[in-house]
Amino acid sequence: MAQPPGESIAVLGDSSTTRLLQPAGHGGRAVPVTEFVSAVSELARRDGSAGWLTAILNAAANQVAAIGAGAADRVWGRDQGALVTIATRAEGRLTQQGPNFRLAGRWDTVTGAAFADWLLLRADLDGTARWVLLPRDAAELVARNDIVGLRTTGICDVTVADTVVDGSAVYLHADENQCADAEFDVVAAAVTGAAAAAAVLGAAAGIWQAHVDQVRERLATSYGSEDTAERTASAVAVAETASAIDAATLQLEESLRSQTAAAARAQLQAVARARDAADRLLASGNRHALDATDPVTRLWLDVSAGYRLAVHILDRAG
Repeated sequence: MAQPPGESIAVLGDSSTTRLLQPAGHGGRAVPVTEFVSAVSELARRDGSAGWLTAILNAAANQVAAIGAGAADRVWGRDQGALVTIATRAEGRLTQQGPNFRLAGRWDTVTGAAFADWLLLRADLDGTARWVLLPRDAAELVARNDIVGLRTTGICDVTVADTVVDGSAVYLHADENQCADAEFDVVAAAVTGAAAAAAVLGAAAGIWQAHVDQVRERLATSYGSEDTAERTASAVAVAETASAIDAATLQLEESLRSQTAAAARAQLQAVARARDAADRLLASGNRHALDATDPVTRLWLDVSAGYRLAVHILDRAG
């Protein structure tokens, strides 16, 4: 596994965070999905990158569990501390070769690929979707240093060049959990979308909190000299942002009780609301210059990047 940047060390080294949706029978915590979504949101509220990385690694673990016991054994049979990440778009192609397959493809912006031990890649086989489990060393990884925001999440483009894959590493793509002892009650694709949305919403809530804290600090030291019009505009922006984030959170919670396509639409709407709310708050005054040392700006960059990546995930299921 690659050495992660400083901000990601805590997440990757904390089994209570990275094992939230890993099956209990393979060393994980297997918490309820609602508890997982809340945990991601709370973590992203403090650190957008940590929240996003936690979201995707756990979504991948959940999808592995949904595929069945064979996939779970492949990932965690020898090492319950192994990490797996996921590429949800079918950007690869499988061809049958006797009992095995050949895989070729390129998957863009795969979160955590730089750190994971395993890659769960979606590929096409004669017009039908399949999941392919590959060790990270079987793929070529190119770090995406051009993404502004979420800079410590190990995002890479993943390329597999005509590689032979054992037939036992290729699995049917299904939205329902096929595992007889399934520990989860929400469709795996909806969990992946909810994880991404929770990370974006959490970072947006973090922007709101950081902005409110800064305003309170300014007011405490301004001794009444703060411009009245600016104070009014700031108060309106704070109220509107809080309302939008609350509405998005309710929409996300409701999506967990919906079918896959409806859940994806609701999750897309929720992340759009959160992104718009973050933009509105940033634009409410000129005090949040694009300075990465400002927690408001840092989290805003994470929201913007997370929104784009969430759409990349959710458009497939919408």
